[in-house]
Amino acid sequence: MPDLDATLAAIQMAIQTEIDGYNFYQRFAAQTQDPNARSMFQRLAREEVIHLELLRNNKAMLEDSGEWTRYQEVLPVDVEGAPIFSRERVEENIVAYTSDLSALRVAYLIEKDAVDFYTRAAQQTDDPNGKRIFLDLARMEQGHLELLQGEYEFLRGQFQVAMGFAPF
Repeated sequence: MPDLDATLAAIQMAIQTEIDGYNFYQRFAAQTQDPNARSMFQRLAREEVIHLELLRNNKAMLEDSGEWTRYQEVLPVDVEGAPIFSRERVEENIVAYTSDLSALRVAYLIEKDAVDFYTRAAQQTDDPNGKRIFLDLARMEQGHLELLQGEYEFLRGQFQVAMGFAPF
């Protein structure tokens, strides 16, 4: 395999990214007061664990044999459950959602970086199994990105209205 060390370094970086994402989602699941948001952050944390296991298994296989695992499975993308934040509860007390707005913005940026990273990794990987794994991870992170973006735009809009910044 060409440049096994570079491939292993990329996988290690991806592993750390997934660990950081998991920790971030767990922290905000514990902090949010909105039960639907808590559920969303917990689900995203669980999905980061799935990514982490896939990456760790492939890293071990590459270290042992220099080969990627055979990969056919397509990781599921679950964006159901949107909208996450209760429209009625947000309208009643938008200030209670300040930390949720910040968390969504940071989560969005984390997922955007992950999509970009996995897309580049797929482009730089010659092995078809490695390419499929990275593309699948990019697709799943894109699903997270779209979910988070929609919820962020909703809360941001509610804050703009509440603060008198809306364009009407």
